Amino acid sequence: MITFVITDHAFERARERLCWHRRTLSRMLERIFYDGLSPDELPPRLRAAVNLHPEENRPTSSRIYGEHLFLFGRDLPGQADLITVYALPRAVRPLIHHTRRSRFALAA
Repeated sequence: MITFVITDHAFERARERLCWHRRTLSRMLERIFYDGLSPDELPPRLRAAVNLHPEENRPTSSRIYGEHLFLFGRDLPGQADLITVYALPRAVRPLIHHTRRSRFALAA
């Protein structure tokens, strides 16, 4: 089981961009991390659109959940730190919805 830690910066960005309180963010983290789309599940066009250059010193993993990109840092084994939240560009949102629908269609 992974322990999730919310950085102050991530909380401020979630509050600003999603209007989520800290309790809501804490409750949603597990769902975001496990059910969100990882970069490996994205089509190449979408992967290029959401490709960010995180800090080189810090190993990160990203997840797309809804219309937002969540960046997690993996400093310690068994722990994931939510670093920040970005809103995705409007141009790629339909492609994200299509990718999510096709992913869940295969799972059913």
